[in-house]
Order: sequence, then structure tokens, then C-alpha cells
Amino acid sequence: MNADAISKHLLTITAPDVLNDWEVEEQAAAVAALPDAVQGEVLRHYQAIWPVSHGLAALFLHHLPRALTCLAPAQLDEWTRAVLAAYEKEGLHGADLFMAAVESTFLCRLRGEAALPFSAALPRLRPYVQALAGPLLDLDLAPTAITATDTATLFLPQEIGFFKEERQNFLLYKLLASLLWTQVAFGTYRWLPAPEDDLLQAVSARYGLRLDAGLPPLIAFFRLFPQPALAEELLALTETARLLALLRQELPGLMQEAAPLLPRLLAQRAVPLEPSAQTAALEEIRHFLCHGDDPGGQGGEIQAILRALATPTSTVAASIRATARLYDTIAALAGPVQATPPLPFVAAFRPAEALAARSRRQQEEKTRFVTALAALLPAAVAPETESAAGDSAPTPNHSATDTALLIPGTTEAAQPQPTVVLDAELATVTVDNQAIALPPELQRLGQRIAADLGQVPAAYVAAAAGMAGSGYHPQAVGPATEENAAAQAPLVYDEWDFRRNGFRKEWCALYEKEILPTKGTFIETVNRKHRGLLLRLRRQFEMMRPGERFVRRQRDGDDLDLDAIVEALADAKAGQAPSDRLFVRLRRDERQIAVVFLVDMSSSTEGWVGTAIKESLFLMSEALAVLGDAYAIYGFSGMRRLRSELYHIKHLDEPYNDLVRDKIAAITPQEYTRMGPPLRHLTRLLAATDAKARLLITLSDGKPEDYDDYKGEYAIEDTRHALIEAKHLGIHPFCITIDQQAHDYIAHLYGEVNYIVINDVRSLPNRMPEIYRALTT
Repeated sequence: MNADAISKHLLTITAPDVLNDWEVEEQAAAVAALPDAVQGEVLRHYQAIWPVSHGLAALFLHHLPRALTCLAPAQLDEWTRAVLAAYEKEGLHGADLFMAAVESTFLCRLRGEAALPFSAALPRLRPYVQALAGPLLDLDLAPTAITATDTATLFLPQEIGFFKEERQNFLLYKLLASLLWTQVAFGTYRWLPAPEDDLLQAVSARYGLRLDAGLPPLIAFFRLFPQPALAEELLALTETARLLALLRQELPGLMQEAAPLLPRLLAQRAVPLEPSAQTAALEEIRHFLCHGDDPGGQGGEIQAILRALATPTSTVAASIRATARLYDTIAALAGPVQATPPLPFVAAFRPAEALAARSRRQQEEKTRFVTALAALLPAAVAPETESAAGDSAPTPNHSATDTALLIPGTTEAAQPQPTVVLDAELATVTVDNQAIALPPELQRLGQRIAADLGQVPAAYVAAAAGMAGSGYHPQAVGPATEENAAAQAPLVYDEWDFRRNGFRKEWCALYEKEILPTKGTFIETVNRKHRGLLLRLRRQFEMMRPGERFVRRQRDGDDLDLDAIVEALADAKAGQAPSDRLFVRLRRDERQIAVVFLVDMSSSTEGWVGTAIKESLFLMSEALAVLGDAYAIYGFSGMRRLRSELYHIKHLDEPYNDLVRDKIAAITPQEYTRMGPPLRHLTRLLAATDAKARLLITLSDGKPEDYDDYKGEYAIEDTRHALIEAKHLGIHPFCITIDQQAHDYIAHLYGEVNYIVINDVRSLPNRMPEIYRALTT
């Protein structure tokens, strides 16, 4: 069938639902590219999947070309049933992973090989991974269809059946777990791009694409290339080459035992009989992974790149550079890249999930460390306030790698401010001359933080000092009362489904959360960095403050209007009726504005993007404190429809003070960007105010997206409908975004004049107050 006939058939299958034109064209092209002999069967299976899940049907067509390199047409029936079973068990994401790994998840079972289930391998695998991780890492294990990690959990196949012997299948489980461990321990997800990097500048100049600072680093790197999927596949292969070299040094026994399995895994794959030059180049890389360097071979550029990379001293930056070189080499060859089964031991990437998991872990470890250290400090600080001014005890010598902090606070002029020093070995904390041993649990926690961040940040010590002295203490959770239970219950909101032209009733659960304030150096640093800008903003916003003025010629008022009285007497003498507007009234101007800032706290705001947003909020708050407008600040994130989260930073009626400043400093990236629930909740909040002008300003670095089906057109249309609901209630939505691709969708969401795209994230602190003045004057 040709594409037009297939399009008509798809429209018949999907009725009464209406697909977009681009969806019909895309899916019809995917079917038309298949052999004529299987097109009818594929459409029959598509018709069976469509009523179950529209998204699953689209993914089915996406994965089918690669699956047909392994499957015979007669196996499509059973494979479709297995796909539907995976969807029912693990949802859309699980079914996606199942279809992507057709060899390991489906064919091995059909061949009757001795598949080893994850549940059977887990009792032996868990202690092995715990031994690898040691005290500095806390790694969990979970079954899935694709090998990957988010740095907190190692996701391994639900079963492995590539070999007839169970021992060999378990050995492959060990190899996969070891490779994922090296991703976590040796920095695969800790790579951060620098805009001044010569490699990134060269790639950007070569292909005309810019590095998007609003994306997770690895995704931003992939999108520097015209074919991001090829760049991702190449990095997966080069990282595997690097990590295998590391394992040969770290775990030589395992690698000696597992090495014979790799060529067998390569040989089991079905590859095209006449591969394109690009496909052949990728197969050369896979051959290198499984067989190593071929001393008798001719070598070539690809072999040279891999040979230089596959050493135990290579870093993830070396893999990035190797990927860029390989991409240039392969892109110059004749294509296209043909669909081939992946190697089972080459892990997939989960950059967004890894960023979210790392941010969660860092926040949890910070809270635990600060709270535990704060509990030790009061006993050390108290004696200092009672010591004599002439105390001449010697000052201890501290290493340059110690973490030291001068605690700010109200002290007598003659009394020195106490200095808190955390020693480099994380064994003791010293307050002036008094050393306190850290408990073993706190030492281990500090070592984990230092292993992740390079050292325990001074801000952690500052926060502990603040909690120990006059800083903020997290409020204890009260007993389980009806009031507490009601306060912790989620708020339920509908979600707009454009496909059915109606709401999904009570579809999303929104939880209101508090941000634990952090005492650190952030506010001081921003004050110092933007001192001139802050002074200028205060002067500018002070000029916008509402003033007082006299209004003349009023019928009643605070005083007589002498000019009006003289004119009235003159009119009376002239025989005309005098005016009765003889008074002066003192009128106080009121702005009557209420503004809510909604801040994107998704994982993509990690790094300088998040820092710029926090700096902007602080400067904006300092300026508004002078102006007096009512404003609130909330952050939002979450994962899936049942855990949307709204973080309170400042309420509309809450005064701006040190607590709010410390909450701004404590903003950290969380998870995903489901915008509908927080927009609807804050619309309700603003609608309840009696202000004449009500603004809802969103600060975001990307389009709405969540871990589930909330992405693409569905997410954009729900967000757009939530903004339309706000406009109907007299609220003016506006968006400040740093997403360079925002022009593709932002006007559809907010309207042509209700958004601004910031090209340089570093200019955000300067631009945001200007935008506010333009919106409110």
C-alpha cells in the first residue's frame, strides 16, 4: 500500500478520535517503509493496540522496524500479546523498554533458553552490588526491560536467557550490574558542559546548533548534533569501552570470566546482510567492545579513537570527545543507519532521571548532615559566649582543605565571632579552640557528600551553625490529628484532554510542601555580586511607590480650596451660580496589584540555570520590598499525575524577611514539569484576592513534561487550557523562559505578547525587574 492508502486506513482505525495531520503522516510513513508482505498484519495489530493506549500504538510503530530485524512475521501475534501484557504490568514506559529489547525480553524465551529471572538472581546479586558500592554509595536494584541507572537504582533486565547455562546468565547479570556501578562511581552523569569548552564550540560551529543550558547536560550534548539519536548511541558505545577498561583494572577476575561471553552476544544479533557504510562503522565499534583491539587488523581512524579511549585513566570527558570525533567520521559515510539489535551489555542513558535522583539525594544528605551537625554545635558555642575577653588559648592550625566558617550573629564588640572548622578528614568539628569528635554515622555521611561534591560545602556548615544558634529550626511534626491529616491531604484537580475535548475529572493530586530554609553564603554572594544593580533597582522601584497628592475642587474634603472659594465669590458677584466644589481632599494612590511568581524546579534547572533563577528572585524580592506590592513565590515540580508538588516560598500576605531569603537560597532542582495542577491552584489563589491587577508570572526553562504520558501536544494543550481558565477569571498570565526552542510553542500557550524568551540565562537577574516594571506600570 502507498502512504495515502495507509493514511485513510489509519483514520478509519482511530475514528472517532481525530489524529493531527502530522501524526497521520508520520505513522503512515512508518508503515509504508515496511515490506508490503507485513503491512496488513501490522495495521491489524495497530488496530488491536489503539483502543488500549494511543501512545502505545505509536510506540509500537516506532519500534517495529528494529523488531522485524529479529522477528519473523509469524511471531508478530505473540509479540503483540507480550507487548500488551508488559503495558498492563508496567505501564507505557515499561512497554517501551520491553519493545526496545526484543531479543532479551522475547526471543530468548521463545527459543527455550535457560532464562534466569531477576527475582532468582537478586539474592546473590544484591550482596555483590552492596560490596561494590561500599559505604559511600547506596544503590538499589530493580527489574526493567532496558539496562540503565538513575544513579540511585540499577535497572536490570527482568530476565536473561542469552545462554543455555544459568551460570552464564547470572554472570551476565553481574557484568551488567558492574557496568552500571562504574557509571555511578566513575562520573558518567557528573559531566557538566562548559560554554567555553573548545570541543563544544567546535561542534556548535560545525553543525550550527547551540548548547541548551536548560537541558540535562547529556541531552544538551546530544542535541548539538543534527542526529541526536546517533550521538546518544555513540556515547553509549564509547562509555562502555571506557568502563570495560576500568573493570579490567578494578575487577580483573570478573572480566576474565565474562570476556568469552561478549563475542557470543555479538554473534547472536541479526544484522543486515548488506549494511550501509554508517551501519558497518557502528558494527566495527561493537566488534571492538566484544573482541578488543585486533593487533592483526588494518586499524583505521575508528580503531585509533577507541584504542586511545579504552584505558583505565580515561574520564567521561574523553568519551565525550571520542563521541564527537566518531560522529564526524560516521556522518561523512553513506547512510542511513539501519536498525540493528543493541548489545545487551551496553546501557541506555537516563539523564533527566539521573539528574532528579542526584538532586534528591543531595538534598536529603544535606538535610541530614546539617541537622546532625547542628545538634553538636550548641554545646561548643555556648562556652565561647561566657569566656573572658582575655582568653589567650592558642588557635589551632587547620589544613587548607578544612571547611571553615565565621558564624555571623549579634555579639559583643569585645567578643570575637566564633569560627567553625570542619577538618579535612571529617573526624572533628572545631568551634574556636574546642574540638568535638563527629559520630561515626556523621563521618560516613560527610564522606559520601565529599565523594559526590568534592568536599563538604561551606554552606552546609553555615546552615548547621544557623540552626544551632539563632537560625531556623524545622518544626516538629505534631501528633496525628484530624487537622494535620487535612493539612497533608492532596488537592485534587481536573486535567484537560484535548483528544476528547473534555476534562479528566479529579485526575491530578497536588501536594503543598515547605522548603527547608538554608543558612549559607548564597545571599551574601548575590549581594556582593549585584551590589550596584541592587542599589539601582531600589531607587527605581522607590520612584514607583504610591504617593499622596491633593485633589482640588471637591464637594467635601480635608480643607478649604481657597482658589475655588475666590472663583465662587466672583461668580456670585457677577450674577452666576457659584460652584459647590470648594474643598481640597488628600488622596493616597494605591497600586492594588497582586503577583504570584511560579518557579520551575524541575531537574533541568540544575547548575547555572537554577542559580540565575534564584538570583533573579532575590533581586526581585528586594525591589518589591521597597515598592510594597503584594506578591507570592511558589516552586513546582513532581512526578506523574498523582504526585504534583507545589513548594511554598512566600505567601501573598507573608512579610519579606530573612526566612524568605533563606528559602530562596534553598531552592533546588527536583523532578518533572507538570504545569497544569500548580497553575490551576494558583489561579484559584489569585482569584480570591480583591486586587485590581492580578499577575501570574511563570519562570521556566522548558516546555511542560512529566514522566508519564504528559508530554508533547497533550501537555501543551492542558497547560494552555489552564492559562485560558486563568484569563477568564481576570488573571494575566505571563511567562519568562530561557528555552531557546520556546518559539515553537510558547505563543500558542501564552499568546503573542504574553511571554519573553531570555537568550542568555546570565542576563535573567537584570531583565526580570525590567519586565516586572513594564507589566505593572
